Amino acid sequence: MLNTRHLRAFLTVAQSGSVIRSSELIRRAQSAVTRTIKELEKDVGVPLFERRAQGMLLTEFGRALQVRVERAFAEMDAARAAFTAACPAVKSVAQAPIFALAIGRQRLLVFVELVEQHHMGAVADSLGISQPAASQALREIESGLGVRLFSRSAGGLQPTPLGALLGMHIRRALAEIRAGELEIASLQGAMAGSVIVGTLSLGRARLLPTAIIRLMKQYPKLTVSTVEASFEHLAMRLRAGDIDFMLGALREPEHTIGLSREVVTHDLLSLVVRKDHPLARKRQITPADLSAVSWVLPQRGTPTRELLERALAARGLGKARVAVETADLAITRGLLLGSDLMTAVSAHLYHHEIAAKLLAVLPAALPETRRPIGILQRPSSSPSLAARLLMDELHAIGKL
Repeated sequence: MLNTRHLRAFLTVAQSGSVIRSSELIRRAQSAVTRTIKELEKDVGVPLFERRAQGMLLTEFGRALQVRVERAFAEMDAARAAFTAACPAVKSVAQAPIFALAIGRQRLLVFVELVEQHHMGAVADSLGISQPAASQALREIESGLGVRLFSRSAGGLQPTPLGALLGMHIRRALAEIRAGELEIASLQGAMAGSVIVGTLSLGRARLLPTAIIRLMKQYPKLTVSTVEASFEHLAMRLRAGDIDFMLGALREPEHTIGLSREVVTHDLLSLVVRKDHPLARKRQITPADLSAVSWVLPQRGTPTRELLERALAARGLGKARVAVETADLAITRGLLLGSDLMTAVSAHLYHHEIAAKLLAVLPAALPETRRPIGILQRPSSSPSLAARLLMDELHAIGKL
């Protein structure tokens, strides 16, 4: 794992092509810059430069890392500009070490985890360090800035608006650095590392598992991590750079402002009941059947509920008579198997139960419920090669 303290020297050598010029720019001895580059190359396990008489030339590994390091520093420059504008009287802000990533990687992780978890003890436990070490990391960052970044409350340490902003930019910078490490591994032919996907229900059942299986056959050393949460929580983590992309039913454009959308496929709601349900024997489902049945559905205001109510209204029916409100697929499955309740759901979510003839899809078309399933990304992000490969697999499966 590379040391973030070495990145400023690396970038100035990469951009200037000279250790001498780099030492002048960052005001460090030439021997210190040379030593820093050697330590960084030891961290990543590959040569980043070719040493030639005319200067330092980037290798293919160095070029890949340079792109990611430049993006990481762009995030920190944006944070610096925000702090400078918000705290014009604090002279130490512009030159704070945090903006040059001149702080150890673990201390950066302490800060971003504290923004998320709010408790010093919990952060120390999650990172495997002592609580005094975690507290020291925060003191170092705050003293370097000359600005308080957290306030104490009954709920623990709460980030100030500037603290939350800094946490977001550090998360994005660290994500770029991780991507650089993965790309170096891929250039070595290892294609190691991981992809982190935020998943909504409609991406989990068929699309993502199939894509992962296909990807792992080609790159067995690659790992995929998934994060399951609400749309709002995943969108927040996507914007912060914690996940590579989101997969699931795409919300209306006004709910995804600031994110780029790629449609992978489309889906329709199906009416699903147990195999011995009275309606399962019918060849045609009438509006009267739908008005008489009791439903198990997600809560009011969710996309599935709104789509179903739109379809019922198109048939001149009132609101569904909902006996149970739940978005949990396991609970819904249990209720369907043991009662005469009906649900409206993507049939992919119960593919195995339908194939095993435990559940049945009723013969009722709901064209009004067609919705796009796709990928959400930050428009300014540059996905790692592994993430791009997984997205390519998703698009290929969506066309089947």
